[in-house]
Amino acid sequence: MDSIIESAAKMDMGGGMAAKKNTCKISMLWNWYTIDSCFIARSWHVKSKGAFAGSCVGVFFLVVVSQWLHRFAREYDAALMSSKVRQYGDEDTKNDSVSTARSANGNPMLAAFSHKWFVTPKSLGGIYATPFEHLVRCVLFTLEWGLSYMIMLLFMYYNGYIIISCILGAFFGRLFFTYNEPLNCTTINDSLENDRKCCP
Repeated sequence: MDSIIESAAKMDMGGGMAAKKNTCKISMLWNWYTIDSCFIARSWHVKSKGAFAGSCVGVFFLVVVSQWLHRFAREYDAALMSSKVRQYGDEDTKNDSVSTARSANGNPMLAAFSHKWFVTPKSLGGIYATPFEHLVRCVLFTLEWGLSYMIMLLFMYYNGYIIISCILGAFFGRLFFTYNEPLNCTTINDSLENDRKCCP
């Protein structure tokens, strides 16, 4: 009887140790956890050094992809603008300048709060995307915005290896996808770039 109780106690202790061993390691302070570290969801539970190395590589390429998506969205906007300019010429641009001048004559704050910009017909000026093109731009923006917040969440685990992977991904992604981008194009798109960042 004693041996049965002792065996049961050992099994309970073993089960408890196994459960404790498989618990996620999460810290709100800087750490270098590898095995049993968890990220984003329970399913992302690292149980081996190989899996952790794969996680670091995956995070690296996630940030690289975010940089590619950023350049892709800008190139799509630029190509769309060029196409519209060729299609409509400078007429819409002139109308847009007239519309802007009219807005500037009044109080800018009142003009913004009036929400006329929300209901102004397209014919009053400017170069506009079609509904489908606007939908594509919104999808690209949402993907880039979502990726930026996913990367931010990974940073908040304060894991040194993951943070280094993110930083390297940002560096090499920027290096690969902006090396041939004109400086004037970068300057013009600064405001759009800030819109897509979770932490400007």
